[in-house]
Amino acid sequence: MNDDINSFQKSFRAIVSDDLVKVYNEKSCIPVDSSISFDSEKEEFTSIDFFVSSIVSELILTMMKVAKKRNAILQDIESKVNLDIDNPMYLLNVIGFEDKSIINKINIDIYFFSFYEGEELQEFLDEVLDRTLIYNSIKDLVNVNFKTVL
Repeated sequence: MNDDINSFQKSFRAIVSDDLVKVYNEKSCIPVDSSISFDSEKEEFTSIDFFVSSIVSELILTMMKVAKKRNAILQDIESKVNLDIDNPMYLLNVIGFEDKSIINKINIDIYFFSFYEGEELQEFLDEVLDRTLIYNSIKDLVNVNFKTVL
């Protein structure tokens, strides 16, 4: 960690063991056995699953933190994420597909109940997005739709 108040550094370590990549932080590790899977039966999280999970969980956790700071009621939070990958056949080494695969879009719908309305709701949601590190780092790819429920 850097002593500078305007900077934070975090280190990770990754090793290969038994065909798994184990990624370590200071206290624990997560095993990852593939970067992406097109098998709907696969139960283990892949790199792309962890990536999407980190985005949506940070958004929801930030919503909860900002609501707590404002003494606001926030309930029934739920989210749905759709990931759009261009040229997925390239990842499978299919002959004839030479264009690199990229994440074209990540669409996140977050449903929640709140007593906020109008401008107050918009200010709350703007603060949530402003305080979300991962989203701010990749926001050109990510579309977040907040939807209040009654």
